[in-house]
Amino acid sequence: MRYTIALNGTRFAMHLFLLRKYWQRSPSPCQRLHLVVFEEQPLSREDFVKMGARLFPGCLQEQVNQLASHWPCVLPGMHRIDLDGGRLTITLAYGEKRRMLKNIHASIDAYILADSCGPAVLVQESYGDWLRYASPQVCVISRAQDESLLRQALKTEGLVTGEASVSEEGKYLALQARSGRPMPVYRADQDRTALVIGGGLAGSGVAHALALRGWQVKVFDPAFAHGKSAGQQGHIAAALTPLVSIDDNFRSRLSRAGTLRAHARWRDFPASAIPARCGTLELSRNKGHAKDLTEAVKAMQFPGQWVRNVDPVEASALAGMHIDREGAYFSAGMLVNPEGLIRTLLDSEAIECLAARVAFLLRNEQTRQWELLGADGNVLARGHTVIVACGLQTLPLMQESGLMLQTRRSGEVVPAIPKLHSLHPMGGEVMHVPAGLVNGGPRCIIGGEGYFLPPVNNFCVMGSTYMHNQLVPCTSKKGQESILSKMPVALSADLEKAVQNNEISGWAGMRAVMQGRLPVIGQLEHAEGVWIAAAYASHGLTWSSLAGDVIGARLEGEPVPLERDLQKSISPR
Repeated sequence: MRYTIALNGTRFAMHLFLLRKYWQRSPSPCQRLHLVVFEEQPLSREDFVKMGARLFPGCLQEQVNQLASHWPCVLPGMHRIDLDGGRLTITLAYGEKRRMLKNIHASIDAYILADSCGPAVLVQESYGDWLRYASPQVCVISRAQDESLLRQALKTEGLVTGEASVSEEGKYLALQARSGRPMPVYRADQDRTALVIGGGLAGSGVAHALALRGWQVKVFDPAFAHGKSAGQQGHIAAALTPLVSIDDNFRSRLSRAGTLRAHARWRDFPASAIPARCGTLELSRNKGHAKDLTEAVKAMQFPGQWVRNVDPVEASALAGMHIDREGAYFSAGMLVNPEGLIRTLLDSEAIECLAARVAFLLRNEQTRQWELLGADGNVLARGHTVIVACGLQTLPLMQESGLMLQTRRSGEVVPAIPKLHSLHPMGGEVMHVPAGLVNGGPRCIIGGEGYFLPPVNNFCVMGSTYMHNQLVPCTSKKGQESILSKMPVALSADLEKAVQNNEISGWAGMRAVMQGRLPVIGQLEHAEGVWIAAAYASHGLTWSSLAGDVIGARLEGEPVPLERDLQKSISPR
């Protein structure tokens, strides 16, 4: 059904294209082939194209160009490329090899170590780092001359070696090995149906990721009674912008991973979902995460095509209006219509949207399924896989279901999801300003104390307010005055007058926020089959596709497009 191969980065492209060619021509190929590539010195897209032209002139050039169109920016972390309708995926692990080997989340069926990364090198690097995630039945391809050393290294790691086959020219060998562990079984091997509670950015992102993998998904949200995207109705525009920090902390790394996943998943989405891929100009300021923005950009030394510092002159040219301070320009900044995005994510024959409120979950021990029940106690649906993605309602749903506590073997009852207790609402509003009142609006997203977005349907969105524990968000003159005071550019007196005369419309919504401002994404250890995707705070666009692919990969047994330490930082426990 699936097969995962790990490759050392050096000259991996030769293996990649030959593997793909062989796999496509195989009379009975596995349904999904995954390649995991470790690379300490990644190639830029331009260098990849040059290498492809040099190594594969002629017949394979079309495949080189296709892969190049998906090729990621040279940034540390995990990069996933999906080809052939998702049947072939390539996970590129960029960073110091030893660290990435320990941080990968995958079950490896075969290793190709035939070039510069032979057994002699691996012994020095610690062979255990490479074999840490070997499948119980694994194949290692290496140089034929290293067979004795390879067998010794595998034995040291507790693997029993079997027969070896040698290539026709006698240069390479494929050595079979096995451990005493059972073969892993994933939920996708048994059942490909899922129940998602919540139809907002979180739930729709998970549903979309599972539908792409061939799952049948039911999404429950009472707001569906008013349309698929009713929860974001009237929210005409929002911004997706990555974060950068001088220490590249968890939030920054997760933001980068989420932005990359969104770009990969939404690359062919219509303008109704993604009105513009215009970039973001994040201006320096005296407080908040952008206080040391320019220093962080210098320290991280990311490629200029991802982020670069700009002076006021260049900032003004990018924005199309006068900017009086320096900042950083993120080319990955994206203008999104949340309402259109959710409709697009849920637009699949594999996704059924049901207008119903789930009050609690109940485990049926006879069928070993979870039952979703309404407030009246009637069963709405049954299934082995449930994803709770209902924002602020996640906490009461877990409490009503008795899942906030777990009983240890000793009989002691302890909190099961302690971090979720800090989940609370944070209301906020934005202004919808006629583009004519702001000289047509900016060319790119402008972020500072507040944010100012390019026009969508002749309106520019300005935001935002942040009201902790506000259960019923609403638009107000006071809120609009607060937003105006945050604007990083000079505005006309006509706009201020329109606010005072209550002539400016807007939109208000509620965010689910947790202490630390990180999301909660992962499976409950004490409730097999129940997953959480919640607490997205102000970064629903950032986490939506990332959470979907992390959960989808875990259910399918795929290499997870997120490092283990980051998964741990957002786990429910």
